This record gives sequence, C-alpha cells and structure tokens, in this order.
Amino acid sequence: MKKRFTIGLQAVFAVILLIVLLLPLSGVYFFRLFENELVRQTEAELIAQGVFMSALYKDALNGENIAEDYGRPVTEKPPVLDARFKPYPPTIDLRIAPILPPRPDAVHPAHKPDPAALTAGRRLESVLQEAKFSTLASMRMLDFDGTVVAGAGEMNLSLAHTEEVARAMTGLYTSALRQRISDEPRPALASLSRGTDTRVFVAMPVVDNDRVLGIAYLSRSPRNVLKTLYDERESVFLAAVIALLMTGGIAWVLATLIGKPLRVLTRHAQAVSKGEARQDALPAPPIRELAALTDSFAHMSATIEARSEYIRSFAMHVAHEFKTPLTAIQGAVELLNDHANDMEPEQRRRFMENITQDTGRLKILVSRLLELARADVLQAGGEFTDMSPLLALLEKRYAPRVTVTHPEGPWLAAIGPDILETVLVNLIENSLQHGATRVYIAAESWEHKMELTVRDNGQGISAGNAAKLFTPFFTTRREQGGTGLGLVITRSLLKAYGGDIALIGREAGTTFKITLKGY
Repeated sequence: MKKRFTIGLQAVFAVILLIVLLLPLSGVYFFRLFENELVRQTEAELIAQGVFMSALYKDALNGENIAEDYGRPVTEKPPVLDARFKPYPPTIDLRIAPILPPRPDAVHPAHKPDPAALTAGRRLESVLQEAKFSTLASMRMLDFDGTVVAGAGEMNLSLAHTEEVARAMTGLYTSALRQRISDEPRPALASLSRGTDTRVFVAMPVVDNDRVLGIAYLSRSPRNVLKTLYDERESVFLAAVIALLMTGGIAWVLATLIGKPLRVLTRHAQAVSKGEARQDALPAPPIRELAALTDSFAHMSATIEARSEYIRSFAMHVAHEFKTPLTAIQGAVELLNDHANDMEPEQRRRFMENITQDTGRLKILVSRLLELARADVLQAGGEFTDMSPLLALLEKRYAPRVTVTHPEGPWLAAIGPDILETVLVNLIENSLQHGATRVYIAAESWEHKMELTVRDNGQGISAGNAAKLFTPFFTTRREQGGTGLGLVITRSLLKAYGGDIALIGREAGTTFKITLKGY
C-alpha cells in the first residue's frame, strides 16, 4: 500500500495563523515603510534645493569682494562619506526621529544683518520667489548669524535660536521633523500618517574655506499618504485583490483539508448511529490527525457492523437452542399438571427424566455462553507461555494418546498459559470424543510467530460440516450433550491474544493450525 503524505494538524494551524497574522502586520509595515519613504523623499528634495541655493548664494557673495575671514569658523565637520564627492544623504527616520514642536517665531537679531549678505540675498530673491511655486517649499536664505536675508517673509529677523539653524551655524547639515500647524481646517478624512501633521525642515550650511558664509533654510510638508495611495490606486487595488485572494485561498484550504473530511465523517457517524450501512468509502485526508481519525472511525464502523451482525446471528442461534428444551419442558409440565392422576408411575418418571435432561442441557448452554462471553471480552495483558513445559505436561497427561514434537530449548508465546492449555485441551478432547485414538501436536517457531499443528487419526470431517465448524451451536454430538461452542470459544480466546485457528485438513483425520505471536 502506497504511503500517503500527511502533515500535522498543529502545523496546518500554525501556518494558517502565521499567514493571517502576517497579513495585517505586513500591511502595517508596508504603510509605515511607505510613509517613511515619503518623508525621506521630501528631505532629499529639500537637500537638492538647498545645495543649489547654497551655490547661488556663494556665487552672489563672491561678487561683493568679501574678506578672507568673512563668516563663522567651522567648529564641527561632518564625517567624510566620499573622498571626491560631498553627498548629503537623508537622515530622518520616522522610527527613531523625534517630532519637535512647531518652529519658533523669528526674533529681532542682536546685530544688524551683514550688508554683503543683504546684497547677495536681494540677488536671490526673485529666483527663490519663482522657485517656490514649483517646489512648494518654503525657502529662506540666512546670513552666518542666522538672520533672514532672502526668501518667504521674516526679512531681517533672526532664526538663530532654532535648533537646526544653530547646528548649521557650526558647519553641520541638519534636518528636523516638526509639528505642522495649518491655518486651514482639518479634512474630514484625516490621514493615518504622521506626515500630514508634520513638516520637514532642512538647514544647509554654505561653507567655503572652513568658514560658514550663510545657511539655506528650507521646509515643506511630506506628501499625504492617502493622496499618494490614491495616485497609486491601481497598485493599491492590485494589492487588495491579492489580499482577498489569499484570504479566499486560506478559507478554501480550511474547507477542503479540514471541513470537508469532517463533514463526510459526521455523515458516516450519523448513519452508524441510525444503524444504516453506508457503501461509499471514507476519503483519505492529507492531514495526519484527520487521516488517523478517519482510519480509526472506518475500523470502528466495520467492527460495529460486524459485531451487530454477529449479535443478530448469535441471538437467533441462542433462541433456537433454548427454544427446543424449553418447549419440551413446558409440554412435559403441562402433561403432568393435566394428567398427573391418570399417568402411570413409569410414564411420570420418564417425563421427569426428560425435564431433568433438558434442564441440564440449559445449564450447560448457560455455562458455555458465559465462557464465550468472557472469551469475547477478554483483554490480553502481557502474559507469556513457555511452550516446552506446557506441551510436555499435556503429553504426560494424555499418554500414550498424545505425541508432541517441538524445537529444543525454551521458546515463548504471547498468550497466557491457562488460556493456551484450555485451547489445546479442547482440541484434544474433541478429537478423542469423535473416535480418534492418537493426537499429534507439532510446534514450529519463527522470530515473531509460532504455529502449532494439532492432527488426529479420526474419520475426518465432511465438506458440509467443515464449512460450519466455527458456527455457534453447530455440533454432531447434540445427543451426547455437545453445545457446539467449544471451537467458537477457542477461536475467541486465541483472537484476544492476536492469534487464530483454522482447519487445514479434514479427510485423513482432522488437522487444525494454531497461529500465535512470539514473545
């Protein structure tokens, strides 16, 4: 039989729950990752714009013939990322970046703005005003003291007290994520993203010869996640379809691998409970526990059906066996009651003997039925029998009518010694009662199996009787008190220990083969 591939029910549940768990987690992770990417993209765009503002401002200052010591000395130098190029990678990460309060208002500076910076700022003013309509960014050019000299408002006011500007005045590029306060009312459908309520600020120092000449200060809100998702609605729709298909696939897997076999098993159980016999075979599910459950149920169902048939047949035989002597007893009692005074003493004695014989037969039947019941429900334990002394004992008891041959040395059978003795005594007594004068017992042993052959020199058994040999109550010695339960009890006792008995010869004497498990 080809071995079926099966997996454990716990493994199926674990995989399904893991997939179900990963669906929302992957969505949250994707959403968070996408939001973070939007913020970093905004920072990268502001960096690019700040670099160009720095280059334009530096060029405008060069036309003012500034001194070599113009500006502030660089007190903090950024790490060197490349020996040739000077990249400014985005640094904001939503997972760890703090969200600072809104940017503080500009204040009046302690010193007047630098004249050269004001002149350079005026040259940039028109460029910044035109660029902001395309970049949607707030752009301000600050001098080396942090005072606004060009850009979107707050002219001649200082932003030096702002954290990112103060860092940029030392020579370091600095970015920050701040809360955003909008003059417009909040939309009805608020975004789940923090990006809607935040604004990215970038402070880019203008450095030349280790001197900070000024600061390009830019800010802009990152793109709204919902708006971005709407712009990518085709991709979002495709992802939703994939999620629905995955959910449907999980439902189908559960329904097919678990639900369907359980439904079929339920219908079979209902049929068995109603006493109906189902002809269709149970399916073979790929899940190991369900496969074991299905096999166990099929075996149980077959056992129940066989047991029910056995009980029906056995009840008919019992009724028949009891009916005859009970009818005879009833008839004899009625005659004695009706004609007790008219009946001769000899006749009365004969009726009483008949009642006694029939009562004795009923007692024997009841005794044998109890033996059969005990044999049918016998639970085998860990008993074992050393065959050599048992066979020697039987040979001595029935000498010289029984001859035994068996291998040398001790060899054990997985059966209780009293049970095996009962079986062999039944066979020997049957042979002797049916005219045999010699009984031969031969034993053979393998690694996990033993066979006993019991052969006699009697007249054998006819073909018709051989077919009914293990049928309850079948006997050819009914007049001598036979019940026809001896071989039935013998087979039940052997089956309780995993053994069996079969008729293998019936013409030149009768031969039975007993199969036992080795110990």
